[in-house]
Amino acid sequence: MFTPTSDFLSQSCAAQLAPLGSRPAEAAANAALDQIFALAEQSWQARRSSLDYLRSAPPSACRAGCGWCCHQQVGVTPLEAIRIVAFLRALPTEAGKELVTAVHDLNPRTQGMTTGQRADSRLPCAFLGLDGNCRIYPVRPLRCRGLHSIDAGFCAASHSDPEGMRSKLEQGQLSPVYLSVPEAIFDSALSGVLMGLRRLKMAVVSLELHAAVAALLADSRLARRWLGGAVPARALALVPDPPARNHSRNLTQR
Repeated sequence: MFTPTSDFLSQSCAAQLAPLGSRPAEAAANAALDQIFALAEQSWQARRSSLDYLRSAPPSACRAGCGWCCHQQVGVTPLEAIRIVAFLRALPTEAGKELVTAVHDLNPRTQGMTTGQRADSRLPCAFLGLDGNCRIYPVRPLRCRGLHSIDAGFCAASHSDPEGMRSKLEQGQLSPVYLSVPEAIFDSALSGVLMGLRRLKMAVVSLELHAAVAALLADSRLARRWLGGAVPARALALVPDPPARNHSRNLTQR
């Protein structure tokens, strides 16, 4: 579930949405979200390049082509899903068709899965290229942006044996390897989006990435309805694990 915070970055991100008013145009909403992405990225780059951070934090193991984390459930806001669909529609014809087909092929296989079931399926994100790179990188969700690991081997093992790695984490045999600073920064940006959506009286819900994108692709009027305050169908919502199992790191929105 969403857990909004209140800090300078979240307030700055919320301010990007404030001028939109009720029932904003899709282009204006997408431009505002792009500004939020830029603010969050600038905040992270400034922090990671500071001497204090360089002296205290272990280096990130994340590299281009390392897509181990791209095989799990991802939560998005309606605004993020709308931005991704606009990006897909702006791609060259063949590239856009390829990604749209990938979404339509994957969504029936993953819709309704819980966090654990999605990880256990080992199915890659529809936007993960064969080279291991994200094919919607400029508009990737905020939850994806905040995930940084210090151990690629841990991520690979979590992909190949998610149940075994969950068990080891629960028994204290392993420690989480994800950096808290980028996660906090991008979660703050997400909080700003949530505050902005509330002020605009738009739905504040956590949607599953592929389900939301597939729905928008299937109905060209849906983005306008969501921007006008309509609540997305419950079938598009993220499905969390039961509390007893929800121990592994994932990209769901909390």
